[in-house]
Amino acid sequence: MDTKKTKILKNTKVDIKIRLAALWLVFMLLYIYTDFYKLYMPEKIQGIMSGVIDGFEVTQMSLLLIAVVTIIPACMIYLSLILRDRANRLLNIILGIFHLIIGVINLIGSTWHFYIFYGILLVVVAILIILNAWNWPTEIENDN
Repeated sequence: MDTKKTKILKNTKVDIKIRLAALWLVFMLLYIYTDFYKLYMPEKIQGIMSGVIDGFEVTQMSLLLIAVVTIIPACMIYLSLILRDRANRLLNIILGIFHLIIGVINLIGSTWHFYIFYGILLVVVAILIILNAWNWPTEIENDN
């Protein structure tokens, strides 16, 4: 009598809101890693100290603009979990497209391999955010 049992791992479906929050977390971490490693590029720190970042003058307005753009992924981690479905889906699509465009623009003319690598990852994650939000699961509601 053979009573050997095999354990099978259960594949639990992850809620769309958790998937989106996780993707925004990955996106934010990629932003941070990219900016951190950029500091190792020759003469980058000297440029920052002289008030120039990537060829742009550092001003209060330019830093505010950078802060607004880079805070979006951090906010979306939380907002993806708490917003109502329609608003959540729309905001993820819009901000995903926004960051996809920024990612593509940042890749133009890039020559550093690490920057291209991270840039491609950021574009892929932005696309995953858009696709996950676009394909938000639906259910049919009866009109009774």
